[in-house]
This record gives sequence, C-alpha cells and structure tokens, in this order.
Amino acid sequence: MKSKLLSLGLFSLTAVSPLFIPSLTPSASAGCVGVSAGTQISISREAQQSTRVNRQFSPNCSGNSATSTATQVCVNNGRCEQRRTVNQSIQGGNRTGYDPVKNIEVDVNVPVHVKSPRAPR
Repeated sequence: MKSKLLSLGLFSLTAVSPLFIPSLTPSASAGCVGVSAGTQISISREAQQSTRVNRQFSPNCSGNSATSTATQVCVNNGRCEQRRTVNQSIQGGNRTGYDPVKNIEVDVNVPVHVKSPRAPR
C-alpha cells in the first residue's frame, strides 16, 4: 500500500514539475543587434572605397535591432571615390539577470572594383 502511494506521489510530482521549474530558473535575456550590409561597385581605372560604422548601444540594451543596407555604383573612365558612413544608435529595454549578455554587431561591406581599360583620347 505504501509503495502504491509513493509511486502515485512521485508520478504526480513528475507530472506537474514542468509547471514549476520555469519559475525557479532565471529567465533568458538577449542583447541588441546592429547590422550593416553594403556593396560598393566601381568600374573605373582607379577606385577608393571605404565604409565606416559608428554604433552605440544603450546600457543593458535588450530586444532591439538596427539594420543599414546600401549599394553604391560608380562607372567612370577615370577615378571613382565611394565613401559610406553608417551611424546607429540602438536602445532597448533593460535586461536583467545574472549573466551579462553581449550585444551583437554584424558588418558585411563588400567593395568590388572592376578595372576598366584607359579611355581613348
């Protein structure tokens, strides 16, 4: 009789434990995400291509993101100069928890230079 009650008690405890375990564990928190994706295409004899990303996250930033995309195309017989500047200020709710969570920064900027022959004079 006692073993049946013990089995029933353990079964009942394991059946309802998923309902209580989440309340005993700290919640997960995520930081913020900043993304810069750009392409610079130059068809010229010479090219100067640059991308500069300035990004700031608010303290304890959580649950927000910013994405910047751009395409620059220059076709010239001489020189192409392409400059791209990205300014992102990302703010979000305050995260809490024991482990500090880092913000994510993704920068994919592709310069493409196709060297063209000299233009006829």
